[in-house]
Amino acid sequence: MLSRIKKLLLLTETHLNSPSVTVLQQSALRIILTSGLLLVLAIVLHSSWQAYQIGAWYTIAITTSFYAILLLALYFSSHQLGISRVILLFTVFSAGLCMLLFIDDFELSKLGTIFVYTAPLIALLFFNSTVTLLVMAINVLPFLFILYSNTPVNLFNFSITLPATPIYLHSLLFLFFNLCIPLTIMRMLSTLNRNATALKAQNATILESNQLYQDIFNHQSKATLLVTADGQILKANAKAQQTLGLISAEHSHLTDILSTADQGNAEFWLGHDTECQLLTDNSKHLLLNHLCSTRQQHHLLQLDDITPLTLMHKKLAASEQQHELWHNYDTLTSLPNAGFLLRLIHKQRENTVAGLMIILRLCHIKAFNHQNSYQAGDELLTTFAQQLQNALPEQVMFGRLRGVKFVLWTDLLNSSSSVSEQVTQLRHLLPAELKLSVGSIQPMYEMGVSIATSNHFSPEEMLEQCESALELADAYNCPVAYYQADSLQQRNLDLQLLTDLKQALHDDELTLWLQPKVTPDGTIQSFEALLRWPRADGSFVTPETIIRLAEQYGLIGEVSSKVLSQAITIVQQLRALALKYPVAINLAGSDLLVHSFYNALIDVATHQPDLLNQLTLELTENSIISHKQPLFDKIHALKKLGFNIALDDFGTGQASLSMLSKLPVDKIKLDRSFVKEIPHNPVQVRLVQSVIQLAAALQLKLVIEGIETDIQRRFLIKLGCKQMQGYFFAKPAPVAHWLKQLATSKVNRAVTL
Repeated sequence: MLSRIKKLLLLTETHLNSPSVTVLQQSALRIILTSGLLLVLAIVLHSSWQAYQIGAWYTIAITTSFYAILLLALYFSSHQLGISRVILLFTVFSAGLCMLLFIDDFELSKLGTIFVYTAPLIALLFFNSTVTLLVMAINVLPFLFILYSNTPVNLFNFSITLPATPIYLHSLLFLFFNLCIPLTIMRMLSTLNRNATALKAQNATILESNQLYQDIFNHQSKATLLVTADGQILKANAKAQQTLGLISAEHSHLTDILSTADQGNAEFWLGHDTECQLLTDNSKHLLLNHLCSTRQQHHLLQLDDITPLTLMHKKLAASEQQHELWHNYDTLTSLPNAGFLLRLIHKQRENTVAGLMIILRLCHIKAFNHQNSYQAGDELLTTFAQQLQNALPEQVMFGRLRGVKFVLWTDLLNSSSSVSEQVTQLRHLLPAELKLSVGSIQPMYEMGVSIATSNHFSPEEMLEQCESALELADAYNCPVAYYQADSLQQRNLDLQLLTDLKQALHDDELTLWLQPKVTPDGTIQSFEALLRWPRADGSFVTPETIIRLAEQYGLIGEVSSKVLSQAITIVQQLRALALKYPVAINLAGSDLLVHSFYNALIDVATHQPDLLNQLTLELTENSIISHKQPLFDKIHALKKLGFNIALDDFGTGQASLSMLSKLPVDKIKLDRSFVKEIPHNPVQVRLVQSVIQLAAALQLKLVIEGIETDIQRRFLIKLGCKQMQGYFFAKPAPVAHWLKQLATSKVNRAVTL
């Protein structure tokens, strides 16, 4: 019954949340008419009975006519809203005039004027402002009549006054002012409040998205501009403002800032590789590239400072190396690139064969970039290259290999000191402090060293040996590592496996297996997706090896994207079986710092938000600690977007309780190493009990991994553990295995192993 009333009055959730003005007016009109008809029905019946007793047939005709008119208005409210609201306004005026003209008691007839005073409110609710003003003007007439008249009109010489007329009139006004109008206003305010709440939520979403894209724009590693079609600058990131030497480049025109050699090209910003000069500083040369156009016909531009290269180009203008300049030097640091440096070393070794080669790597630069910005990272590399180049002896060759790796070469024959002493001397020349615009930092270095005492090894082979040695270096414990033959052998094996991994990614050979997380009685609560890479011989490459290679050679973003894509497919397959088990995927931590993968997560939250309650992101303690603040920021952002976050391998890392309390995690997973000797090891028992109490205190869910025996299961139940995972319940198995088991199960809400 209640649902039918809501449907009649358009008060269902769909109607209440509808932004349509027509639906709102239709609902308000039906509330007035329905409540009015129900409340006035008693008045109509009683007055008709009194009129019948005294033979006042015209009174019966008038009251029933008005009631019929209201019924007609309610009927038209479904299909002809305009006719219905006109009938309602007409009824208000007609009822007021009947009271004024046909009631012979002047004091009672005045109540008809009061009833007419509601007409502007009706007009305001259901018509426009013009009609409302017109009704307000019409209401002046009954107002003046009341002021200057003291006798009833008594038109047509008949009266509709009945003994209970005062009760009828006061009841009618009470019901209309105290029920019909307030209920209608409540309906409209309810919709307005809902729309305001929805609008506030949309504004918050838009603001968050705008801040996200502003962050992406402002932290581009290159100077980036957004301009109009005629060259007006709308937006410039920090790097662009620094490059152009402006505090604020917005609202400036490109022609007021830059000049080009081609004066005939009026819209030079639409071209590619356009060389420009700053009008305020002709010595500064820039390379302008048009990246893309937006839907608003604006244009995204990129600027590169090529001043060092231009100066070098001028110095070599008379040389045959002029055409090779752009290919021989690094555009950021102006140092020789790897290819050119190797050619220079080849030429140097024509005179001497003994030499020392070092690959130098700056540590933690990725974290620095994310904490500050990519332009700050560029400034760090540039400052480092300039300081070290100024400090190095003239005979030392210095070039940039790639990324944060640099190469040093020096001749050994002209030195009386040992190799280790020369390496130590070069280490002392490394900048201990770099003063940047974001502040001063103390960089850390790792060095891989290779020594050639004859021409048996080429510079290319020595470079490979340095790379192999660098893998053994550790900035904290062993910052300098020397080449060893077995390390090169392991590196060659890794490189072969890396080639296979790239092919496996291309052929979609990486798959996910599922292992359930269960209650102590074996009822499945969720699944953990575990990475598997099957080989042709039937063996599997361990997930740890996959992650190590992917992180080391820059494939971690691609690997994690594959994992995310497959996890989404698994969730959709479970939904097809009407199951809503959450699926957790393991992240390396460094993958969240890869823009492509992080943006893929944002895309899921934006376009598939219904999946978020079935996706959990698991990160280990060590992965969070090693990347620190940049990863903290990403995790907090993902939590705000709606992702569930779990802390994996809890207890194996170095996370402090204060850090744990600040992390936006929903769940912690106690590592299997803490339950191996339960219940025989009292220390492990106390540790597990403490972790259970800690999780309860922090209001976090706890999963204990590595349950392999029924003794462990029953003992952990006594300690209060509510979720477990391990081989005792189920080993990891292909997705198809679980889908088949879940599909054939008698119930879909939970499956007991």
